[in-house]
Amino acid sequence: MKPLKKPKIGLAGVMCTPFRGNKEENYLSHQAALEELAIAYDFDFFAVSDGIYSAVQAAEAAKKLDDWGADFVILQASSFAGGDFIYPFAELSALLGIWAVPEGAPGPGGGLPLNSFTAANLYNSILRTNLTGYRKPVKWFFGNPGQALFDERLRITVQALRALINLRGARVGLVGGVAPGFDNLIIDEQKLKERLGISVVNIAFEEALQRSQQVSVDAASSIASEIRSSAAEFDTGLEGALQKTGSTTVAMYDLADKYNLQALAISCWPRFQSENHLAVCTMMGYLNTQGLIAACEGDIPSAVSMLALRGLTNADVITLMDLVTVDPNDESVLFWHCGPTSPALADHRGARLESLWLFDQPGREPIGLHNDLVLKPGLATVLGFTTDFERMLIIDGQMDPAKPSYTGSRGWMKSLRLNQQSVSVPELIQTLMVSGFQHHYPFAYGSIADSGLELCAWLGISAISKEQYTPYVR
Repeated sequence: MKPLKKPKIGLAGVMCTPFRGNKEENYLSHQAALEELAIAYDFDFFAVSDGIYSAVQAAEAAKKLDDWGADFVILQASSFAGGDFIYPFAELSALLGIWAVPEGAPGPGGGLPLNSFTAANLYNSILRTNLTGYRKPVKWFFGNPGQALFDERLRITVQALRALINLRGARVGLVGGVAPGFDNLIIDEQKLKERLGISVVNIAFEEALQRSQQVSVDAASSIASEIRSSAAEFDTGLEGALQKTGSTTVAMYDLADKYNLQALAISCWPRFQSENHLAVCTMMGYLNTQGLIAACEGDIPSAVSMLALRGLTNADVITLMDLVTVDPNDESVLFWHCGPTSPALADHRGARLESLWLFDQPGREPIGLHNDLVLKPGLATVLGFTTDFERMLIIDGQMDPAKPSYTGSRGWMKSLRLNQQSVSVPELIQTLMVSGFQHHYPFAYGSIADSGLELCAWLGISAISKEQYTPYVR
């Protein structure tokens, strides 16, 4: 798969002569420090090298950053400067951050050396009050690179920007339509295009099936061998299903290449079973391992959410779960799906490739394959757009692989939080039911709830807020 696009972050520094602190020296040292952070956080960086002392220079600097194609511009108030310096930066298509720096030692006679925070305050206020047409959020920064307050805020912004720029212009293939009866996953494709800039390509099941039947034995066997080697166990008698999994995987790659797709929403049942005697769960896990997002049951909102998670995590492996039960006794919830999760997310026991018991019938050849595994321990995040792409659900917690569960891809999540705030099981149920959130939960490991919330801000959507539990209906 193609690598993720890197965010392009630009820097400019405004200053004025009366404040005599080490503004130019500070600005140059901060440029060098951000070049190092660009490597650590994986973004492209460009700085306007000289300090800005006039509105004309501000306009020239803004044009340089725009010509470079900046996604995000940090305007450093290297010292106090004129209020009109902000206006050229407000006209950029790039998102904007305002950076105030520490004052340092007093100047001669005890004078204020920079007055930086006042300038940052001034610029932010102009953007939010005078420029009534400026509707975008503004991210504030304070401190020096290397300090926790600055570095954490920048890291979160880079993660959110990476998701944002990789969502724009993405193309999702809907293979075989939405699974029967899952009407809550049907979307307005035009609204998705207008809201997030994402296009949907509708692909008939027949095209996918025909392509899989035309795949060479060698190509299918190569993928099948990779899949087999990724698993700790493989049930005997399923070699035919493994070979079909290989050929169907190649077909999905071909479709992604043909239509320039970054994600697939695949109607994984019932036609793959009835017309090809195949469960494609293991294939879904393999595609997600390789970075081609694959969502179950024709779920476009989850495919889009998984694309966002891939950006937020910088290309970690993503999966899609159901929330199948809860345990109020230890405040945990069980995420489970029939077996589409990558073996890369399994605990120390690894994955077992099996037939899918949901489709097996007495006296008939078993239908494979699915990945039976328990999710590894660690902090994990669930992040999903609603089907109108106006809201986002963000849950995180600790995975507990020791607690018993059910065959499939699964894991219990404890220490639950919603929008980084503790949430009880009854409150979470109340929130899910009142909000009408759909029954699929895109899942990734890592601490990314904060960057998910920032992504909401940049997109102009809201995070689903906690509903107070009540024993009566409302």
